[in-house]
Amino acid sequence: MTDAASFSVTLKEVAAISAGYPLRGSAEALDEGDAAFIQLKNVDPETGIDWPSVARVELPSGRKHRWLTSSDVIFASRGVKNFAYPIADSDERAVCSPHFYVLSIKDTHKLHPEFLAWQINQTPAQNYFRVTAVGTQAIMTIRRPALEALPIVVPPLREQELIVEFWRASQKERAALNRLIQLSTQQSEAIAIGLFKQFKGAHS
Repeated sequence: MTDAASFSVTLKEVAAISAGYPLRGSAEALDEGDAAFIQLKNVDPETGIDWPSVARVELPSGRKHRWLTSSDVIFASRGVKNFAYPIADSDERAVCSPHFYVLSIKDTHKLHPEFLAWQINQTPAQNYFRVTAVGTQAIMTIRRPALEALPIVVPPLREQELIVEFWRASQKERAALNRLIQLSTQQSEAIAIGLFKQFKGAHS
């Protein structure tokens, strides 16, 4: 969806790109604390960031860090799926692992963070990553120069907001459908178990 007011830029023109928190080792080895430490296992392309599963740790003292904000998007630079996840409305004091890049929107009056995440997760950007990635299909790595050069189309802010609203609605529908499928599966299993018990009882 573009119009005369839309324009195309590279990602580095609209977002500052930095590496995640430089933690050596596992977050689980840190003492319990109040800092949310987002790792690859805490994110999912369909459901986003699973905040309840995120480890709460005490970050090492003496090491500089910047808390993630609602204007940030984190991008999984390594793994099977190189997707983006908006921090959105979370009030957590959070950082992310070095497996992510942090994309900090330079002007949120021109670019909506959730719209940026949505666009990065769509087919044109994903095709770009498949061409520019290094590594194997199983574990692809997106290097910073390739990410910085990612083409981004920026429509008017209201159009971005409408797309974000549509995206949120589709996510809710997908979650409801997944719950329905899970419930149907459980009911089918219960019927099968009931039939087996009934047959076994009749022949005992």
